[in-house]
Amino acid sequence: MIRFLSSLILLAFAVQPLSAQKLTILHTNDMHSRFMGYSPEADYTPLTLHDDQTVGGFARIATIISEYKNRVPGSLLVLDAGDFSMGTIFHTVEAETGFQLRLMKKMGYDMVAIGNHEFDLGIDMLAKMLAKSAEQEIPGMLLSNISFIPDSTGDDALENLYKTGVLKTWRTLDRNGLKIGFFSLIGLEAAHVAPYVRPAVITDRIAKAREMVTFLKESEKADIVICLSHCGLVFNTKKGWIGEDVDLAKEVPGLDVIISGHSHTSLTKPLIVNNIPIVQAGSEGRYVGKLEIEKTPQGVVVLSGDLIPVNDEIQGDPVVQRMILNQQRLISEKLFEPYGFRAEKPLVETAFDLNFNEQTCLENSNLGPFLADAIWEYLREVYPTDVVLLTAGLTRDEITRGQTGQQLPADLFRILPLGLGTFDKAPGHSMAQIFVTGAELKTILDVMLFSGASSSGTYVYWSGIRFKYNTLRMPLDRVYDIELGNDRDGYEAIRISKDLNDCYSIASNIYVLEFFGLIKEVTKGILTVVPKDGECKPIAGFKQSIMDMDPNQPGIQEIKEWVAVMKYASSLPDTNGNGIPDIPEKYRQVKLSAEKSASINPVKLFRATNGITVVPAVLEVGIAAAILLLIL
Repeated sequence: MIRFLSSLILLAFAVQPLSAQKLTILHTNDMHSRFMGYSPEADYTPLTLHDDQTVGGFARIATIISEYKNRVPGSLLVLDAGDFSMGTIFHTVEAETGFQLRLMKKMGYDMVAIGNHEFDLGIDMLAKMLAKSAEQEIPGMLLSNISFIPDSTGDDALENLYKTGVLKTWRTLDRNGLKIGFFSLIGLEAAHVAPYVRPAVITDRIAKAREMVTFLKESEKADIVICLSHCGLVFNTKKGWIGEDVDLAKEVPGLDVIISGHSHTSLTKPLIVNNIPIVQAGSEGRYVGKLEIEKTPQGVVVLSGDLIPVNDEIQGDPVVQRMILNQQRLISEKLFEPYGFRAEKPLVETAFDLNFNEQTCLENSNLGPFLADAIWEYLREVYPTDVVLLTAGLTRDEITRGQTGQQLPADLFRILPLGLGTFDKAPGHSMAQIFVTGAELKTILDVMLFSGASSSGTYVYWSGIRFKYNTLRMPLDRVYDIELGNDRDGYEAIRISKDLNDCYSIASNIYVLEFFGLIKEVTKGILTVVPKDGECKPIAGFKQSIMDMDPNQPGIQEIKEWVAVMKYASSLPDTNGNGIPDIPEKYRQVKLSAEKSASINPVKLFRATNGITVVPAVLEVGIAAAILLLIL
C-alpha cells in the first residue's frame, strides 16, 4: 500500500508542471557601444550615487544584471536585440580588440543578435570583430535570415564563422527546467539601410521565422521560442501599434516572445499581439527591459513587464567601469592623441544645449548649423571650399550642457561617428570636394530640398551658402537665388544660368557626394550634375575627389568630419577665462541657410528656372526612394 501511494505521488509530480517554471528576461537593444553614461560624459560618475543627471552606462547595467541574478538564481535570461555596436569611440577598435562582446559576456549577457549597424564598416570588418571577440568567451551570437553567395568570396569570412559556430542561426539553452530556443532576424527596413551586408543577402524574415519556430519546437523540443528581432515597431495615431514586429507576431504562430529592436521604441509594458508579447527597451542603454513569464500547459503567460531606468539611482559595477576606463585610455592613444586631443580633457564648453532630433522639425536644430559651420571654418584654413553640406541621417547625437557644459572628445565624436576611411581605413567617412557650375549647384539644392521633404534622414545643413526658394514653383525647380560667403565677411550672389561655366567647390563626406553623380540616373535624365575637379574638368571617379590634408606626404592624409569639428571647437575663443574654448552665443538661436516663400511674384516664379514644368508622381517617388537608400 505504501509503495502504491509513493508511486502515485511520484506520478503526480511527473505530470504536473513545476510551479517554479518561470523566467525573468532582462533585455536591451540598440546599445550602440554606449559604455559611458551621458550626456555629457564629463558628468558621469557611475560609482557614486545622487550626484549626476546622466543616463545609461554599462557599469550601471552590469549592477542591474547582477542584482537580478541574485534575486532569481537559475531563471534569468539576459538578451540583446542587435545594434550593440557603432556610435561611440569604443566601436573604433573592436576588430582589433574584441572588447565589447567579451565585456557583455562578463556582465551576464546570454544571447546577442546582429543588427544592421553591425555591418556599417563592411561585412569583412564584422567578421574580423566577431573572430577577434571569440578568442575569449562571448555571448551566443545570432543572425538567422542571411544568405551567402556561393560564387562570391566577399562574404566568405562571415560565412566561415557559421561553420565554426561563432555565429549561428539558432541556439538553445536550459533555464529553470525549461529548454529555450533562440533565433534572430534583421527586418526589411533595417536591411535597406545596411548596404554593406553585400555580397550576402538578408532574406525574408517571415519565412525564416516560421522555419525556425517549427525546427526549434519539433526537432529541438524547445519549451519556449524567443526571437531577437531587429525589425521594430512604431505607434501610429490612427492605426495604433504598427511595424514589422507586429506583423511578425500576427504571421508566425507558435512564437512565444519577441525581443524587439531597431526602432528605438520604449515600450513601458509588453505589447500583446496574437497572444505573443513584444518588448523593446528604447536605445543607448537608457533603460533595461524586464519581462517575467511563466510556462503553463496553455502556453506562455506574461506575469509582468516594464522598463528599469538606468540612471544615478544605480551604483555602477567598479570592475566593469575599470575595464571600460582602461579601454578608453587605449582608444585615446590611438584615436585622439595623433590629433592633439586627450580623452579626459575637455575640448570645448557650452552654456546651452545644441539640439538635434530627427523625430521633430529638423529646421529647429541649432546643432546642424554649428556642425556645418565648424567643418567649413576648419576647411577654409587647410582646404578652402565654397560650400559644406551635412546630412541629418549621418548625425547621431546632440550636445547637451549638463552640469558644467564641458564636452570631452568622446561627446563630439558621438555626433559624427559613422564610416571608415577610403584609403586609411580609419574611423570616419572620407571628406571629399567636387566642383560644379552655378546651375549644377542649383540642381543640388533643388534635389536636396525635395529629398529632405520626403525623408528626415536626407535633410541637409549648409554652410558657406544662402539661397532662396519658392514653394509655388514645381518640385526640383524651386531655387531661384544663391549667395556664397559667410556671416563675418558677407555674401555675394552667383549666376546660375545654364550657359555659364564658372565652377564652385562643394565639400561633404564621399558617401554623400557620390550621390550627386547619380542625379541624372534617378531623375531619368531631367537633371544632371557632372562632378568636376579644381580645373572644372569632369572627374573619372570620386576617389580622386578625396581631400588630402598634406599632399607633400606619401599617400592620402584623409580629413574626417569628426576631426574637423573637434579642431574647430578647440580653436574657439575662451570667453569666460577658464581655459576652455566656448561655443559662440550665436548658435543658441537657430540659423537657417534657406529663405522660403510662397509667392506669385513673376521674378520668384520664373527666375533661374531649369525648365521643369511637370514632374510625374512616379518620378517623385522614385527619386525619393533612391535618395533615401543612397544617403542613409
